[in-house]
Amino acid sequence: MEIIFSGGSHYGANALISLFPHFNKIFLLKNNPPDILDLKRESDETIDDFSSSNCPYVFLGGHAPFITKEQLSQKTYINVHGSLLPKYRGMHPTFWAIMNEEKELGVTFHLVDEYMDSGNILTQYSFPYNGQPVTDINKTIGDMILLHAGKDISAFMQGEIIPEPQKHETAIFSCKRNLNDCLIDFCWNNKTINLFFQALTTPYPLPRIRLKNITYEVLEYEQIKQPHFSAVGRVLNIDKRGIWIRTSEGFLIVSRVREVETNLILDPRTLVKIGYRVFPNDSR
Repeated sequence: MEIIFSGGSHYGANALISLFPHFNKIFLLKNNPPDILDLKRESDETIDDFSSSNCPYVFLGGHAPFITKEQLSQKTYINVHGSLLPKYRGMHPTFWAIMNEEKELGVTFHLVDEYMDSGNILTQYSFPYNGQPVTDINKTIGDMILLHAGKDISAFMQGEIIPEPQKHETAIFSCKRNLNDCLIDFCWNNKTINLFFQALTTPYPLPRIRLKNITYEVLEYEQIKQPHFSAVGRVLNIDKRGIWIRTSEGFLIVSRVREVETNLILDPRTLVKIGYRVFPNDSR
């Protein structure tokens, strides 16, 4: 069997490797990342774009650009998505799933239609979320793709898997995040801030604060619940534990930070004084 492949992201290489036992020839788009192109076998072929091959099936293993209506009319596109669709259609699904306290994470193989991650589902695989770091989550998703992608897509192409429509009424949509979205919002309650720290772990940027127009990642912190009316987002105390930044229901005590631009690890007590306004702006 033959298939076209375009991939990337954290699991593109695993997606391609999974195809090898089931497909004797794979057409690789030339704009695939180097780690994917380096896996090319002698029987495989590099092509300029999807239309460069008559092969009617395409597997997208981390391919970010939307597929156009014209492309959809010419071939069948299969995508792998890092969530249990229809939950968390769109970008960065793991982050949004953690922030919403999902107890299960997973991966979905689905057909591509003209809308975002809304095509019929081939197969899904789930695993429990118990607070493990994102590196472990990405590895689990990658392992699932490595184990299932090739066999499931092959089975679908041979008519052994019948795709099932998604329950669109239960869809949850997520969006792409940028570095500014990593800044802590001190209007959040302690629970949301804790989830934020769980969702943003290596290899992603860590939660951030901005002090005197310089951005820092928070490396060490603790939270205290003390629900009384006060000045949210201001440094109200500095002691041996760190700087006490008021949140909506207590304090975020920050004891160690890393300057993003220089990578220097610093004691935040040397950076600001009591009364400094961390939020909503960066003024004293």
